[in-house]
Amino acid sequence: MSWRDRDYNRAGGSGMGLFDSPWSILSWSLPLGTWFGIRVRLHFWLILAIIFDMATALRTGNWMASISLAGLTVIAVLLHEIGHRVMAQWVGGRHDDFLLWPAGGLVPPLSPPRPWPTFVANAGGIAVNLLICVGTGESLWLKWHWAPPIPWNPLLLFSVNPFWEPAHGPAFTLLLMAYLVSLSLVLINLLPFYWFDGGPLLQAILWRWTGMYRAINITCIVGMVIAAPMTLFTVYDGSILAVVFWALLFFAAWTKRRELQSQGPDGYEAGLTLSAGLRDLPTPKRRKLARRWFRWTAIDEHREVRDQQQIDAILAKVHEHGLHSLTWFEKRALRRATARQRQRDKLDRVSR
Repeated sequence: MSWRDRDYNRAGGSGMGLFDSPWSILSWSLPLGTWFGIRVRLHFWLILAIIFDMATALRTGNWMASISLAGLTVIAVLLHEIGHRVMAQWVGGRHDDFLLWPAGGLVPPLSPPRPWPTFVANAGGIAVNLLICVGTGESLWLKWHWAPPIPWNPLLLFSVNPFWEPAHGPAFTLLLMAYLVSLSLVLINLLPFYWFDGGPLLQAILWRWTGMYRAINITCIVGMVIAAPMTLFTVYDGSILAVVFWALLFFAAWTKRRELQSQGPDGYEAGLTLSAGLRDLPTPKRRKLARRWFRWTAIDEHREVRDQQQIDAILAKVHEHGLHSLTWFEKRALRRATARQRQRDKLDRVSR
């Protein structure tokens, strides 16, 4: 079972008790209720980050800065998840479980198992935080003629320290904090790991050209190739937090790749597609949403008809001139059509 499929609230529910294991605290979350059909929870790691902010305030006495940073972090993460929800619904999916941690949400959005919906649903959170960066950065420049920094450090999320600059006033400090927190979420979610949005995004980009199984495999390999040297570099640099961070990312990518290989291409893709087909997507309550659903259905049907016409033309060419007459693109289209048909046949056998 991958980390995305685990129940991250077992410590607070009917499963494992909070004190049954010393490690159960790492999967505990604080439920905040259900709002507009969305289950909202604060994960242990986000609560721990807020506690660290408060500890900094105890040491420095700057309670205003620590409280502001904690509040802005929760707001930025919540808006990140709202972005996922809006874009997931736009492509015919759903996202109604917000398990908030410092890098966004631990429960990914659900979308139809195709490259474009997967990309759009997982890019929604990054897009929202990027808009916040642009808005706050423009405000800092227009009001104070101050250009915000653009550090390309994916660990900026863990190194934003509470500060307060009375010389510029509270508005300047709040805007700068909001900019840095949102930029942190953008940078860390671009990393090609399945802990963040970057893993599904890279998978969606590769999916169209390699198929889903190979796309996930390549994404895991890319993650390990990045994490291994970064772990060694941070050991040399002496940053314990960074060493743990990159080591955990390497282990997560390695574990997911082992799980992928143990199931094989047929078992993994058939199981994922079947589970996606059995999802209980909510019935649209608004007429506008229903019209949008029919529009996307019509687009999918038109695409299937167009693909079938292309395959018929390719098969006719093979019948007249032989397989050697096909171009590389025609052979690729024929292989993809064959793989899709095999997948449909497997799903039909499972459903029986």
